[in-house]
Amino acid sequence: MGSTIIKGGTVVNADATTRADVLVRDGRIAALGLGEDWAADEVIDAGGLLVMPGGIDAHTHLEYPVDGFTTRTADDFHDGTVAAAYGGTTTVLDFVKKEPDATLRDTYLRRRATAASKTVVDVGLHAIVPPRDQQPDVLDDLRLLVAEGARSWKFFMAYPGTQMVDDGELLEGFDLARRMGVLPLVHAENGHMVARETKRLVDGGHTAERDHATAHGHDSEAEAVHRAIVLAESIGTPLYVVHVSSAAAAEEIARARSAGAKVWGETCPQYLVVAYEDYEGLGDQAARYVCSPPIRERSNQSGLWHALRTGAMSTVATDHAGFCLHQPEDLPPQKLRSPGFFPKVPNGVPGIEDRLMVLWEAGVVGGHLDPCRFVELTSTAPAKLFGLAGQKGVVAVGADADLVVWDAHADHTITAAGSHLRTDYSIYEGMRVTGKPVHVLSRGRHVVDADGTFRGDPGDGEFLLRGESETFATTY
Repeated sequence: MGSTIIKGGTVVNADATTRADVLVRDGRIAALGLGEDWAADEVIDAGGLLVMPGGIDAHTHLEYPVDGFTTRTADDFHDGTVAAAYGGTTTVLDFVKKEPDATLRDTYLRRRATAASKTVVDVGLHAIVPPRDQQPDVLDDLRLLVAEGARSWKFFMAYPGTQMVDDGELLEGFDLARRMGVLPLVHAENGHMVARETKRLVDGGHTAERDHATAHGHDSEAEAVHRAIVLAESIGTPLYVVHVSSAAAAEEIARARSAGAKVWGETCPQYLVVAYEDYEGLGDQAARYVCSPPIRERSNQSGLWHALRTGAMSTVATDHAGFCLHQPEDLPPQKLRSPGFFPKVPNGVPGIEDRLMVLWEAGVVGGHLDPCRFVELTSTAPAKLFGLAGQKGVVAVGADADLVVWDAHADHTITAAGSHLRTDYSIYEGMRVTGKPVHVLSRGRHVVDADGTFRGDPGDGEFLLRGESETFATTY
């Protein structure tokens, strides 16, 4: 593997910014300095630009089955990670859902092999814990999977009858996670409340795509977050709450953290810049915005920004689950498979390529975040939470050379036509952003250069056998 110098830039880490050149050798950062007499195979001119650690998207769903395996997301591990790289993300953490006729462990190993053969940036996997009636011995699989890289397990508090685990299963799973040094994740919505409200809406003829948001109320999310925190504290395990969409749920996390609870929250760009008002009048085209928890009212956004500014929320991921509006011949039914009936709309929105640009524009340019906090939310905190600290999430000697050269003054308009996803629409269509990646390195490989050329190949990405989350340390 060759060597590279990134020269003349300003290095931005979560704790400080500094003027420094960066020397990369053999996939790692070999040195930082100014005016050093280094030699390298390639020199990248970063004068006037920022040099940041590559983004870590801790929540993606690539070629992912949904709705009882009746359909899947449009972007596979290759398309999705190419788009991630163009957006400045150099690590993705995806999910494994147990296949109907296989064990969780067998499904995990197959999905790991698939990901490793296609990804162009590094990838890790979270294991989704199924209800016990789907696999009575699933705890045995979870014990084995820790050595296979599954150092984080997701529990659904939503979707009764398919994915939802009850409180007893949560307690049992949390306890095993604590003993194994695994970070538990929760999708925190009260599944029974959502199911009851969905039935009420359907029975009353309120089935339009926009009614999805009504079915998934703020109260169902806040209740589940509160309950998950209480259960986790009773066991003594840390907890990570995925895709927090409601300011009321963020307040539950803030209160718990201020009282000393070891709970971390994730939100997503769609909840920060897109609103219910953007799609309430679109008819069946509102399907493009349907995800769970839902994209809520614009008035809700200020509470989420406050949580990010104050540290109540800890990361920004995408929950990327892209579908097509049009129907490709080689994919199962996509977004518009059941127009006018929200319970059958596949859940999920695209965003893996746009995350850093949207958050920089809305957060940094918008005055909510400084560049260091931006790096903390998108890279450093995910590295610490998911067992990659020291390896990822920092521009420092010895770390992987996952690096983004960022032009904070670049003018760019987000469009579906200009993306590198297979997904054929963007919920950020036409959004003008100031700031974008101009060079991207993944473990020292220059995968995206200034003229937009992609230099990677399928399988270039490494599968990550992650260590223990820093949430188990008393200092984090």
